[in-house]
Amino acid sequence: MRVAHHAGAATGLHLVADASLAPASLEQAAPALVRSGLPVVVRGGSARAPARELVLFDGRLGPAHAALLERTPPALLLASREPGGLPSAWEMRVLGALLRGESLLPPGAPVARLWLERVLDLKGASSEASALVEASKGSRNAAGLAAEVMHELAANALLDAPVDASGTPLYAHRRESVQAVAREHICQVSMAVGEGGLFLEAVDLFGRLTPGPIARALASLGGRMQVNASGGGAGLGMRRILEACELIAVRVVPGKETRMVGVVGLGEARRRAALPKSLLYFQSE
Repeated sequence: MRVAHHAGAATGLHLVADASLAPASLEQAAPALVRSGLPVVVRGGSARAPARELVLFDGRLGPAHAALLERTPPALLLASREPGGLPSAWEMRVLGALLRGESLLPPGAPVARLWLERVLDLKGASSEASALVEASKGSRNAAGLAAEVMHELAANALLDAPVDASGTPLYAHRRESVQAVAREHICQVSMAVGEGGLFLEAVDLFGRLTPGPIARALASLGGRMQVNASGGGAGLGMRRILEACELIAVRVVPGKETRMVGVVGLGEARRRAALPKSLLYFQSE
């Protein structure tokens, strides 16, 4: 499946820090972001203000961040997890690739790719993700989470994304009875190990994922998830992806493609919901 290329980075990124970081964090982080090739402008640094905000924060995702995702355009949330309040090099690379329309997977890493057509294929993809963690000497906890995240990403792409010409979901509202999707509705999943952990990617050919489901999952963090079946799923899967991953990156080409990546760390940490996370949603123009 091809990667769509778009000149999204040309508009620039309006760099701000949220209340979790000291204002001086911007001065420390801005040079590193520029060196990584990101077109950042610190607030007040340009008469022509870029439209999209890049928000540096401590990486502790919570309900308050839902509003940032609902802005037009949605803000990009980048964790400052490194010493000195800097973002990690691998997350800056993913952000740059997201904006430029390049591959989000680790450069140079072996990539396993699968085409999914049957519901049974979801289990196979999950098993592949778990086995890749084990082969990479990751923890048993990480292997279980990788299988869960791969299943959720793949199910979204295979069953929730396809719609008919009128926009009506074809499979989402009858997940229990579907055994396979039509050949033109198959999706692709990919997985690779790199800096940051196991990269899990699912791609559909419909480009329908809006910030709404992600924002609702964000708003529920730390409390009970309110079931919302309007899209065919309950929204619980999106919350589990947020809780389990170090980074979530989404690139949507409306009507053509949704590409979603979750990065699962290989370590033993069990309380992953409280660990630093980046959340990057980008819709190509």
